[in-house]
Amino acid sequence: MQRWIWRTILPIALLALPVGGPARAADVTLDEPGTYLIEVSTGKTVKVGLHAQIAWSPDSRTVAVSEIGAETPRLQLVPVPDGPAQSLTIAEQGEINHLRWAPDGSRLAFTLTRTGRDPGPALMVADAASGSVKQLVRGSIGDITWTRDSTGITAITLEEGGGSIVTFDPATGDVREIVPDIKDAHCLRGLAWSPDGAYLAFGGPGFREGCGDAGNWGVWTWHPASKTVRQLAQGPADAPQWLATGAVVAMMSEAKSDGVPPLSIVRLAPDGGDSGPVASDIPRMFPQPSRLFQVVGSSVMFPISTCEQGEAHLGSMGQRETARFTPEIVYAYSPVLAPDAKTLAYVSVGEQSLLVLAPVPQGETRVLARTSVGLQVGTPGPWDLGGDWSPDGTWIAAEVTSEQYKDCVE
Repeated sequence: MQRWIWRTILPIALLALPVGGPARAADVTLDEPGTYLIEVSTGKTVKVGLHAQIAWSPDSRTVAVSEIGAETPRLQLVPVPDGPAQSLTIAEQGEINHLRWAPDGSRLAFTLTRTGRDPGPALMVADAASGSVKQLVRGSIGDITWTRDSTGITAITLEEGGGSIVTFDPATGDVREIVPDIKDAHCLRGLAWSPDGAYLAFGGPGFREGCGDAGNWGVWTWHPASKTVRQLAQGPADAPQWLATGAVVAMMSEAKSDGVPPLSIVRLAPDGGDSGPVASDIPRMFPQPSRLFQVVGSSVMFPISTCEQGEAHLGSMGQRETARFTPEIVYAYSPVLAPDAKTLAYVSVGEQSLLVLAPVPQGETRVLARTSVGLQVGTPGPWDLGGDWSPDGTWIAAEVTSEQYKDCVE
């Protein structure tokens, strides 16, 4: 296998902006706090709530919308760009956490936390056509993901003894498969099936170390066909993602003894074969961004977000180095790659906050929206990243806030 290496290089302004700021087209002003969907080609906006969590259906024609912090869970399926919303009836009270569409768009899985009443969230499934909602598992579920063929929901369970990783039948709730010999499953962050569905990757405990036994920290894969569980790397790791080539990408804490260890991004073969660095010496960020890195196709993007720095760094398999993509003169907040990796969206923080679309590779940028209050790409979520780009790249979600936030504690 050909080896390839990316390294972080010193920040370089690769994209010069005009004196007056990015070029504007279909520029819309949003000064009322709320959760918005914005059509990229026209600037048309649809307000879907306030502090709402959303998830796009695979065909980009519907968004599931849940308002965060509501004691009575409110979940709607909203047609895009217009049409009557379908409200889903949820008998239990609590707060909706993860929202996950099945790859075939037939069902929507979500977790429901009944604060103070259960050890963990319940696993729920809604039928997209009928709107009916069913509880599959009560009060013991962490992260969830669908199998690639939409026939199972893989979940981290939180029962006594450290938990486990289980795949449930979405119609009956029956256990279809349990990943064997998993210790401290409750410490894991992220479940991700490979593009071909052959492997499941998972990692943990994130970068708030102290959960479980340190020997169980790291990045792992499960190969159902051979019943093989393999630890690919050891040490604190965040949720892994997959390159289109079938390699695992993970962010890990570097093993350095003096001071706070920096972070690195590594590429790992799921069968334990060839591996290599993607980026290194990434500074720790407090608080850390909700999206520590993003993999789209063969591209990897990661932010550096502090009180003084707001940067997006970008690399791909065709390059030997990652590089700062956003200009030095811009504080770029909450950057997100489009589904085809040909556009980077970010908020340029200044006297006004601007939602900027930057082509990849570099070219003339465009302001899609602006506000005099605060703005972020994508929507918030207590446990999970909210939705951002629609899968077809024609819409993007943004949250207008009462003030402009940074990943910063002063």
